[in-house]
Formats: sequence, C-alpha cells, structure tokens
Amino acid sequence: MSQKYIGRVVGLKSAKTATVKLVFTKLHPKYHKPIRRKKNFQVHNESFDLKIDDKVEIKNSGRKYSKTKSFVIIRKEE
Repeated sequence: MSQKYIGRVVGLKSAKTATVKLVFTKLHPKYHKPIRRKKNFQVHNESFDLKIDDKVEIKNSGRKYSKTKSFVIIRKEE
C-alpha cells in the first residue's frame, strides 16, 4: 500500500518538479497538546499544469525519480 498525502504547491522552479508542503498535526506525547509540523517534498510532475498554492494529492511511487524525488502527483484538487 502506498502512502497518499494532500498538500500545497510552494515551488515550481525546476522542470518536471514541484515542491509540495505538507502540514500535519500530532499530539505531544506528554502534554497532549496538538503540534503543527511541516515538511517539503520534491514531487515529480509531468502532466499537470500547476500554479503556486494549488492543492494536489501525491503518493509514494515506490521508485526514485532522482536523488530527492520519490513522490508523484496523482491529481490536482479543484
């Protein structure tokens, strides 16, 4: 089973590559307070016309496209 995430596009400087930011919350183990965490992923994009701040769904492809890319965009949210 591959991992699927929904995030926002924050960068489009490279060809066939988009930078997607994921924001997720988790509870602190001791104090049980929600903590927001952010992570940027380099994502392979070949067929979508994207702009900054678009919402996209990405998944782990199982293989690496380059040294830093192992995720691929599967659809663009409207």
